[in-house]
Amino acid sequence: MDLSTVSTIDKERLAKNPNTPEDVLRELAKDKDPWIRVQVAKNPSTPLDILRELAKEDNWYVRAAVAQNPSTPLDILRGLAKDDVDRVRYYVAKHPKGTSKLLLKMFEYEKSLRKPDGEVIRALYTHKNLPAFAKRVIETLFGEMLT
Repeated sequence: MDLSTVSTIDKERLAKNPNTPEDVLRELAKDKDPWIRVQVAKNPSTPLDILRELAKEDNWYVRAAVAQNPSTPLDILRGLAKDDVDRVRYYVAKHPKGTSKLLLKMFEYEKSLRKPDGEVIRALYTHKNLPAFAKRVIETLFGEMLT
């Protein structure tokens, strides 16, 4: 499909649609408009190899969208768990596929930062897979962030 004549609005619709053919998603993943790439990154039908590439994007909005995608596998989430941008880490911490091991590593990382992000701490604390002992540590160290 030649997307050069397709409007931005129609590209966005295609990028969001889980029924969009794989070859179209591949082309949209390379679009110069980062908002189009964000929509591809959020699409649960986006192939894993494209998600892997989008997870390496310079644009943090795209990386955050990969972290929000319910189809993103654990290995990609692990790579995003120590992202420089707290919003990306927040979406990893909220991801339903987050294992206790990943969440514990994220907590250790967040704890090591000079200024841990309150939203990331709260997302970790409320995740069903974070072990109870880690929740107690969060309450002790970051109780003020939980209110």
